[in-house]
Amino acid sequence: MQGIHLFTFKGIPVGFQPMFIVLIVILSIGMGSVTECITFGICAILGVLIHEFGHALVARHYGLKPQIILHGFGGITVHSHSATDKQDFFITFAGPLAGLLTSVVFFGVYILMYMFPPTAMFLSEFRVISLFLMYMYLVNFFWGVFNLIPIIPMDGSKVLNYILRRFTNQKKAAKISAVIGIILGVGLLVWSLLRQSIWMIIISAFLLMSNFAAVRAAFKGSEAERNQMSAAALQAEKAYERGLIAAREHDWKQLEVCGNQMKKAAMEPEQIERAYECLTIAATNQGEYEQALDYSTRARQSDAVKQAKARCNSHLSNG
Repeated sequence: MQGIHLFTFKGIPVGFQPMFIVLIVILSIGMGSVTECITFGICAILGVLIHEFGHALVARHYGLKPQIILHGFGGITVHSHSATDKQDFFITFAGPLAGLLTSVVFFGVYILMYMFPPTAMFLSEFRVISLFLMYMYLVNFFWGVFNLIPIIPMDGSKVLNYILRRFTNQKKAAKISAVIGIILGVGLLVWSLLRQSIWMIIISAFLLMSNFAAVRAAFKGSEAERNQMSAAALQAEKAYERGLIAAREHDWKQLEVCGNQMKKAAMEPEQIERAYECLTIAATNQGEYEQALDYSTRARQSDAVKQAKARCNSHLSNG
């Protein structure tokens, strides 16, 4: 594990790098009194952990052996390679969702306690409890929303890229994501300058540089990147070969895995069509008829796909 190990929860190790402490101190300074600074710092740490455990617990559900690392820009969850785009989507979206749900819970508790005189009096007497509830819903809300902004490398950019790949190939999706990231990155930097927030200016500048690099990679490409594309195309072909073996053995679950792997690595339209062909056949033979018909709209219209579509329509009409 990178960094210093803190603890392990649900089989998920958590470590941190010293710059994470610097981040929390910078964010907490200026919140007011010492009590307010300390309370905010605790809530900020909990907010990052809740967000990362949202990612990690879903990755653990898929058996991907996640680890959490707290660093100078927040946190990151690393895990082994996922089998499908759908797994990537759920793992990515789970982080902001965990924070937003936590925010709703703490906001509800905060409001309810102020609605009744005894609990309102309790919060007035023990202000640190009131601060904790308030900061927990504010930190988790803003951290969740901020991570959903589609700027590379935020979670929102990964979610957007996943959605775009449903309608186009990986290369075009990367270009669109990078352009959107640049536009929003410039907007975020301007907003940070107007707010005169040094820390947000630093973060905005870092995000903008990351997106400029992504744009160059998406539109120009280097020799290494072209080699990477060739390797991805080769990986897609190998997944297709494994899929053909799985189809001959009637291993429809393995065929689905191979189809998803091929779709993820595919660089050419013809490869994407063959990936959806595998997914159509696999879904049909697993009784997922509506999903199979959805796949078939982007599949190569082979005899096997036509037969699968006819079988799906027959089952759905009889059902």
